[in-house]
Amino acid sequence: MRFFLMQRDHQAAVIEIAEKTGDIIDVAEILSAQRIPLGAKHIDGSFDVLSLRKWWAGRGIPASRSGLEHALEALHVPYAELLLVKCSGLSLSDQYWVTPCDAPQRWHDVNFYENDFSDDVGRALFGEGVLSTQPDLCSPCNTSDGFLQKRWRIADGKRILLKAGSGIYQQEPYNEIVASSLYNTLGMPHVSYWLVDQGGQVMSACECFTDEHTELVTAAQFMRLLPQQQGVSNWQHFNDCCNAVGISDTQKNVCNMLAADYILANTDRHLGNFGFLRDSETLDWKGLAPIYDSGTSLWQMTLTRAISADAMVPAKPFETSQQSQLKLIAPYVDLPLERLDGFSGKVKDILEDAAQFDDGRAAKIATAIEGRIQTLRSMTM
Repeated sequence: MRFFLMQRDHQAAVIEIAEKTGDIIDVAEILSAQRIPLGAKHIDGSFDVLSLRKWWAGRGIPASRSGLEHALEALHVPYAELLLVKCSGLSLSDQYWVTPCDAPQRWHDVNFYENDFSDDVGRALFGEGVLSTQPDLCSPCNTSDGFLQKRWRIADGKRILLKAGSGIYQQEPYNEIVASSLYNTLGMPHVSYWLVDQGGQVMSACECFTDEHTELVTAAQFMRLLPQQQGVSNWQHFNDCCNAVGISDTQKNVCNMLAADYILANTDRHLGNFGFLRDSETLDWKGLAPIYDSGTSLWQMTLTRAISADAMVPAKPFETSQQSQLKLIAPYVDLPLERLDGFSGKVKDILEDAAQFDDGRAAKIATAIEGRIQTLRSMTM
């Protein structure tokens, strides 16, 4: 079946989507090269059906998502990518979507920023059961990435993302609260998180930080603006792309984010976990997006006895260890670290509310955080 690939009401391409699987199988025509998603282009700027297929598949729920198989059974959907077709590929991160060529729709009538959506998919993803024999599959949950269980809801007209924890400690929601407190203390632009209890399960919640005119372009997508020359590091190429579009203060702000990640022992700040905001109508860049998704941190999968400030911690996106990445960014860090006096006490207070923690875990994490703050201070003086 043929669809228009759309950005808002702009036609970017005519594509063919397999009816039974939801895969993109062909690109029939390019209608606006400048509106092809950056994430569907190769590093050298070229574009083909394979790159678009990869981008499309990446919009869907990953196979690693906990409970996905049972959710698909409850929704009577054989393939996760079919969920993309059922919601027209619509997201609450950007303004890309698809509409049938023989019955095109308007962005204003379908987008999730201005229109309500079903909770059936969200219920299925959390194993709550679907209330109808014919579930409504039109939901932004269909285009939510990451391995943690998550769902979108509407509350008081606001689009709210709920995320669960994982493992024996179920720590990620509390980590988001610690991270929000850290960013507040340091005066860093960020998405604010709070805790909610859903049927005895503690989750983090945050408001959508894009809108019907503003989209998120991840760093991975952004770095496809220019071809990356052989021998050029990802760090240098990232800065080259920023300079090419005239986004100021990016190096300092990204280094500040990575310095905060060092304090938090964040192991998952990959190139898809930060990015830029862009006007989806004019394609003008607005600057860095607020910091989001910091839950994979604070040794959340580490046994309490193994937590320490100087333990080797893997890092992303520009180096493989926290220590080596800290050396890379230290000359550019510009944070009021003196504000962090006593911050480890806040960490302990927040984490002591986590019911799944064993005795002493909150204090052990707080002590490790204090040690990492002191290390950062010594390297950035």
